[in-house]
Amino acid sequence: AWGGNSFGQLGDGTTTARLAPAPVSGLTDIIDLHGGREHVVALRSDGTVWVWGSNVEGQLGLGTSANSPSPVPVPGLTSVVAVETGHNHSLALRADGTVWAWGLNSDGQLGNASTNEPTLPGTVLNNWTDWTSLTAGYSHTCGLRSGVAYCWGSNTNGQVGRGNTTR
Repeated sequence: AWGGNSFGQLGDGTTTARLAPAPVSGLTDIIDLHGGREHVVALRSDGTVWVWGSNVEGQLGLGTSANSPSPVPVPGLTSVVAVETGHNHSLALRADGTVWAWGLNSDGQLGNASTNEPTLPGTVLNNWTDWTSLTAGYSHTCGLRSGVAYCWGSNTNGQVGRGNTTR
């Protein structure tokens, strides 16, 4: 990782910017990796999720709002097959087909039928178990289940595909 590091988003244990690439310390066997605004979510081949960087909205899923300049595992989140990040929210798809989300939720981008902002992962509404993929934007989220795309969250520009701009 390299670049700005004011929230520890480079994962090197510091908040010092770097102009040249260097490895993120302590991580091996990463199979999926996504960066949000100033945080990173990584998936290891063992199904655990590791996070670092800004946590002002709880987007690291650690139960606090403290930043983490080094990679740490998300507690209790196992058997994950894919991860995704939005601007200040994070998502995980588990092997059982459930979607877990946490962090900023001001537009309902976590899909939990509220605008509460959990700092620990929780399942997307309905607890459906047939999700197959996820993607996220600035403050909206989309997922694919049974060949059908579902989107939720901010819809200011029609990004959830409802034919209107209602969130």
